[in-house]
Order: sequence, then C-alpha cells, then structure tokens
Amino acid sequence: MNEKTPDNQIDAPSVEEMNVEILLDASGSMAGRVDGGVKMDLAKQAIRAFASDVPEGAQVSLRVYGHKGSNQKKDKEVSCKSNELVYPLKAYESGPFEQSLDQFKPTGWTPLASAIQAAGEDLKEGTGKKTRNIVYVVSDGVETCGGDPVKEAKKLGDSGIEPMVRIIGFDVDDAGQQQLKKVAEAAEGSYQTVTSGDDLKKYLEREKERIKREWEDWSIYSQNKATEKWAEKVRKVRDLLFKKPDGNERGIAYIKVLEINHLDEAVEYLEKKGKLKDEEGLSDKIYWRDSNMKVFFDKLEVSMVNKLNEAEKKTKEDIKDQEEEMTKQ
Repeated sequence: MNEKTPDNQIDAPSVEEMNVEILLDASGSMAGRVDGGVKMDLAKQAIRAFASDVPEGAQVSLRVYGHKGSNQKKDKEVSCKSNELVYPLKAYESGPFEQSLDQFKPTGWTPLASAIQAAGEDLKEGTGKKTRNIVYVVSDGVETCGGDPVKEAKKLGDSGIEPMVRIIGFDVDDAGQQQLKKVAEAAEGSYQTVTSGDDLKKYLEREKERIKREWEDWSIYSQNKATEKWAEKVRKVRDLLFKKPDGNERGIAYIKVLEINHLDEAVEYLEKKGKLKDEEGLSDKIYWRDSNMKVFFDKLEVSMVNKLNEAEKKTKEDIKDQEEEMTKQ
C-alpha cells in the first residue's frame, strides 16, 4: 500500500487525492462476442458501473484508442492516430460520462503504446504532492500500430507520478496475454484475464472494494502516525521548558532558578555589608517572584500542550473526513 500520506516528517499529516484513468481499447476486435454479448457493450457497462461508484473525492477520466477509421489496411494510419481523452480528468458526472461512452464504437487498429504515453500526460497535469494515480487498461489484443507498449509502460512507471497500473485482458489470445503481462510488469502493475462481461464486472467490483480497504488502512496508519508525532511534540515542549539536553539541568524554566539564586545571594551580600534594612520584606518579594514565575511556566506549558492537542484533534478529524469521502461510493 502506498503510505506516502502523511509523509515521513509529518508536521501536519495531509490528505491525499486520487485520480483514476481508464484506457479502453476500441479496435475492431472489440466488436466480437463473448459470453453475455458484444465485448465493447459489456466493457462499457462495466466501466459505467465502476466509474459511477468511484470514491466521491476522486477524479476520473476515460481515454479511448483505435476508435476511428477501420481495421482495414487503408485506414491504418487514421486509426493508429486515434487516441482521444473523451472524458477529461474531473469528478464523475453521470450525464457527461454517459455521453463520452456513446461517442465511439469498436472499429480500428490498436495503438496501445500511444494510449499509455498519453495517459501519463493526462495524469501529470492533475498530480500534486499528495496524489494517488490508478490506471486501468481494458484491451482485447496486442499493439498493432508499431508502438512499444512495454517501453511506454516502463516510462509511465518511472514518470514520477507513481501510478498503480491494472491491465485487464478481455478475451485475449495467448500472444495478447503475453504482451499485456509484460506491459503490467514494466509498470510494476498487475494483469488480469477476463473472458466475459460478468468476469469484467466482478473484477472491477473487487477493485472498488480494494480501493475502499486501502483508504481505511491509510486512515488508521495516518492517525497512528499523527498520535506518535504529536506525542513527540509534547515531549519536546516539556523538555524545552523544563529540561536541558544533557538531562541534568532544567530548560527555559531554569531561568527562574538562576534568578532566585542570584536574588538570594544578593540578599546575603547586602546583609553581610549591613546595608539591608528590611530583610523580611525583601525575602517575601523574592518568594512571590519565585511563585509567580512558577505559575507562569506552568501556564505556558498548559497553553502550548493544549494548542498541540487541538492541532492533533483537527488533523485526525481531517484524516477521518477524507477516509469517509474516499470510501463513500
């Protein structure tokens, strides 16, 4: 699990965002039939159900490739250049997402490599310091446009956006499975074969549950780290006030001890010189000075610790709010 939020320094654990990009193969072979119907129709149904249930706080995008021209040789160039972001990265909206799915039919060749390359660019624009990226690729065959999807997958994995890549082979032959597995390995992702619309739907449903569990785990991890960090901050405050680094003397509050010692020494000196007219009155003032400074440092400790406790509480509330937003489907 990606545990980069909160980060290892954790002054104030921050929440993550999540981007989900779906790459859908619209080559001519997706017009073929499997158990349950036409592959493209089944893929659209599964993707529609999956996207509608992504966490409310996530952004989703849909890129389709191979959806122009035809799978005839004369249209290869047009088809291989067909690589389009039909639903830009943003919050899921039912109507616009439905329209994006209605824009294309399975027709052409398979420019898988260029689609993976484009996905990296899509996500790079929407990736901040605390962003988790997931890429799902639904394909029923190998690259047919001369690209190198393994190379592009490696670049995607090394791009700095730290994507979690899930390759789904939809009714693919042995050659297709071998290439798609290599694509997944190159991006340090995973590969899954499905042979029917029901298989694809169930796989994506499991993915939704996996994402939900990861956010729950992230919340527990983050809150535990916050507890550890704020406990350390409280200890440092108390050390700063009452203890020196060597542990033998007190911290800032030791100023009080030094001052009172100096005042006592001054009283003793004046007494010896016979210049002290009201020793009892001066001793009372020193006593009250000592008491007031003690109260001051005690109140300062309480105030600083209370502020830290409030900050810890607010951070944990933010983490919990994020968990609830990202597990609400």
